[in-house]
Amino acid sequence: MGMKLIIYTFLLICISALCHSQQPGFRKLYSGESTGAAFVDILWDGQKLITTGQFLTDTASNNAANGLLYMEFDTNGNTLFTDIYFHPNDAIGPRIGNSIYQSSSGLVYSMNQMVYDTSTNLLAIYKNSERIRVVVTPVNARQSYLLNCIESGKDLLFSGGIQNYQYKTEGMLIKSDSMGNEIWRRYYGSPELQCGLGEPFLLDENTILLPGYKHYWPSSGPIINKWTKTWIMAVDSLGDKKWEWESPKNIEAGVVTRLQRLPNGHWLYVTAEFIPMPGQIDYWGSHPKIVCRDSNFNLLWERYLPAIPTTACYMVDLQATADGNFLIVGFLNDSDWWGSQVIYKFTPSGDSIWMYRDYCELGCYHFLGGVTELPSGSVVAAGYSENLDEAKTYGLIIKLDKNGCIDTLCGSMVSTFETALVGKIKVYPNPTSNIINITNPIGESIEIFDIQGKKVKDVIINKSQQAIDIQELPKGVYVLKMHEKTLHVTYKIIKQ
Repeated sequence: MGMKLIIYTFLLICISALCHSQQPGFRKLYSGESTGAAFVDILWDGQKLITTGQFLTDTASNNAANGLLYMEFDTNGNTLFTDIYFHPNDAIGPRIGNSIYQSSSGLVYSMNQMVYDTSTNLLAIYKNSERIRVVVTPVNARQSYLLNCIESGKDLLFSGGIQNYQYKTEGMLIKSDSMGNEIWRRYYGSPELQCGLGEPFLLDENTILLPGYKHYWPSSGPIINKWTKTWIMAVDSLGDKKWEWESPKNIEAGVVTRLQRLPNGHWLYVTAEFIPMPGQIDYWGSHPKIVCRDSNFNLLWERYLPAIPTTACYMVDLQATADGNFLIVGFLNDSDWWGSQVIYKFTPSGDSIWMYRDYCELGCYHFLGGVTELPSGSVVAAGYSENLDEAKTYGLIIKLDKNGCIDTLCGSMVSTFETALVGKIKVYPNPTSNIINITNPIGESIEIFDIQGKKVKDVIINKSQQAIDIQELPKGVYVLKMHEKTLHVTYKIIKQ
């Protein structure tokens, strides 16, 4: 995510403007005392807000300085539960575009990427404020992006893309059971193009609609030789292609989020128009817009969103609201040195209802990656704010009332939330053959589970430097857990 962080110990704090109960809006930042945090998506599960993203510390073993950050909040932005997960030898790096999804059974799925070992994806599964499984999905490619998830009967469909060793990308669709066990996998696209998929849409029991994009970026030559297209493909229940449709060149940059189907059968989505910019030969920009097409994808209308076309104007999430309208969130880079985040609400005919824009001053960037609606009609969006001068990144949650208003009259900035000093925890050596050391453990005990979830060891914490003898355990992978109040910290350890 382009984070430039000075990493020391971790104290997760929330900086917020405190407002009285009649003012429903807020803007809260979450970060480490010296480290950073970032959110990539948010959902409302009927009782609480759930977000996921990235946590950074310098005390994790090997390359695992980046961890998965999963948090639950009440509607005032107060933290109810925090889970931090580190892989033993790899960093976890969710990015804007990754999503979080809740199934009808109550399971919550967090899609993530492995940063250093770029040939894998990581899927974390939660239920009742507890992480119940982590699934690593290997992909034979240079990079892989596991972005979206929907239910398909009792199973799941995951979409995203891969980048091969020639730096070309294909769309990827994976079908798995509810616990992330893969059933089949398909790749789509052309080897000379850059292709990717947004969120699948179940058209009927044997038709999966896959919105996506096709980009042609030649390695040399004038900018006029480059082009972008929206790409819509239909596949059957086994992933075999049935038909596909493409937009004309350069009028659309594709669908990276989802299609919304209107009651009359028309399709609504957000994209951007490719615009060559004055100046250097490879300098280009994009102008975000809403597009409506009929059931055969013939253009009915399009509406440009209020933005100055630059090299980084992207809309990331599109959600329907209970009153029949729609929400969009994204970010607009106003120049090469700063950018702002936006939330739009508009009607099914594309007419603007309201717009909220959070401007960033020189030397910072704001990004929003997800939006959800509360039963009251209030809107909550999540993302992150990157301060280049501080070399620090903050997780960000913004709540607006149903009219798109946020209180701006509160002047005091007060710390309202903090967790244990997770950044001081150190688990080493990992892998190990006999002794595992824990510096600054939290809670009253340390539990160790095998890969099937059976507890194999329970140690009472009685010192700040705890040594655990695991010599009697068979070789394999184990999970070490520590708990303190609403904070859960988990490390995966390897017994050699």
